[in-house]
Amino acid sequence: MEPKFLQKNTRSAEHSFFCKYAEVPHTYDQFHYHKEYELLYTLENKGTRFIGDSVESFTFKDLVLIGPGLPHYWQSDKEYYEENPLLTAKVVLVHFEIDFVGNDFFNVPEMKSVNEMLSKANRGIHFRAEHAIQLEPIITGLIAHKGWRQVIDLIEILCEMAEKPYTLLASEGFSESYHGSNNEERITGIYNYMIKNHDTNISLNNIANYANMNPAAFCRYFKKATSKTFSDSLNDIRVGIACKKLINTELSIAEIGYACGYQSISYFNRQFKKVKRINPSEYRMKYLVNKH
Repeated sequence: MEPKFLQKNTRSAEHSFFCKYAEVPHTYDQFHYHKEYELLYTLENKGTRFIGDSVESFTFKDLVLIGPGLPHYWQSDKEYYEENPLLTAKVVLVHFEIDFVGNDFFNVPEMKSVNEMLSKANRGIHFRAEHAIQLEPIITGLIAHKGWRQVIDLIEILCEMAEKPYTLLASEGFSESYHGSNNEERITGIYNYMIKNHDTNISLNNIANYANMNPAAFCRYFKKATSKTFSDSLNDIRVGIACKKLINTELSIAEIGYACGYQSISYFNRQFKKVKRINPSEYRMKYLVNKH
């Protein structure tokens, strides 16, 4: 699968940024990146969210801010691909550049918290549903309004977001190394390959062949580009997808381990605990307790 750099047209004679409401069968499921900030508010959709090396489940009322150059995509659950007209993904999408209101607007003292948030968005930022719901009237109003009112709305949204607690998604090492890389498309393609083939036995030789490199050269390249080993990155992806299955299905631990590409359930348990600090059974139980 070829990686995608998406050229966005955020500006025109009438607009300084791009925003739209979209109702589609499922979300765009290609790992991609672009030079603009992206604000995505999921009104209705369920699936798995990939932001850099972060892999998490998402559902209704999911609000994320992504910085320029950070690869990402949202993969809707399988039922969204079954051509059910009653089941659609509904999102509000905003693309903007840092200078959409001028070069120094966010550098003034009053905008310090917004500026800090935007600087952290190179790792991706997630806001809890309870806070996203509080912002929903302004976010949907952004789509309904025109002219100067839209600019005021977007500034207000960013200011409100900056005052709420948020979680950084991609690891710091991934973000810093990725942006320092001179070959973003290659590393994006490698992540595409791992995500799409996570349920198969991806060997070092497989991934090195995909990247047109020998295994030793690939290991050096990947570690330099991401600050992680190939095996650690693949494990992060698989564990993230396993978490989603633990929460959203009644599959056994063994079935989930095999479905995520692990050849040994004992190895799956060890690797899961390495990432999440608890084993799969404890993770599922913790979620069920919190849910009720």
